[in-house]
Amino acid sequence: MLNFLTKYRLLFMVAVCVLCAGFVSKTYHMSTISQYTSSSDLVQEMKSGHVDALSSFLTGAGNSFQSNIVQENRYLLILEGLKTTVVISVLSTFLGTFLGAIVCFMRMSSNSILSMLAGIYISILRGTPVLVFLMLIFYVVFASVNIDPVFVSVIAFGMNFAAYVAEIYRSGIESIDKGQSEAGIAMGFTRFNTFLYIILPQTVQRILPVYKGEFISLVKMTSIVGYIAVQDLTKASDIIRSRTFDAFFPLIMVAVFYYLISWFLMLFMEYAERLANPKLNRKRITTA
Repeated sequence: MLNFLTKYRLLFMVAVCVLCAGFVSKTYHMSTISQYTSSSDLVQEMKSGHVDALSSFLTGAGNSFQSNIVQENRYLLILEGLKTTVVISVLSTFLGTFLGAIVCFMRMSSNSILSMLAGIYISILRGTPVLVFLMLIFYVVFASVNIDPVFVSVIAFGMNFAAYVAEIYRSGIESIDKGQSEAGIAMGFTRFNTFLYIILPQTVQRILPVYKGEFISLVKMTSIVGYIAVQDLTKASDIIRSRTFDAFFPLIMVAVFYYLISWFLMLFMEYAERLANPKLNRKRITTA
């Protein structure tokens, strides 16, 4: 009997809840219909507000472009900084690549002194912050020498890049099976020709993805050269910010420039990576 009464009580409560929900829903629906005209006015006001916000944003962007780029020919600062960034990046890469090959040769040498010196060089350069090393080179090593800060930046970044590249080279060379060197020598190649024609092509193919990442990192690291009075992209944006008191537009613009530089360099390195891929070369020969 209790179970029967309990079931009916539950059904009664559910029915009451449904009726209440229907009443509330109907009331809300009627109020919405009655306010339809006022809501249409509200929608119209919202549309006009969006239009006003868009027009104010475009006006603000135009004013920022005028004050940060056009006024006082400030775009020349950006162009000069862009040229400096590209020069430092390219020259540092060449220097680091060449110096890294020498350090790698010393690191893999059978001479224990050369190997130890290369290991110390790699350990110091990889363990020292780039900014600290750059300031040491400029304010300590070349303190008494009248030298272009751009040249100092190339030396500092090239030496830092060489420490990483040397280890990239070494890992790539050691990943090649020693049997290939022995086979080349057995076929009559000299050690140098064996390395040049057998080991080096495979090494380049294996290290290019890692080398590409280090190269892009080097380009972005050049943004700290303003600490030694080099006017690169970042320093140019800082000069513009100090004159216009607008930090957003110059920094966003410089960030876009760095992204474009990295993107173009990435495309170039991917093209070089495809050229070094023997599978693609065989496909070209087959299709030809």
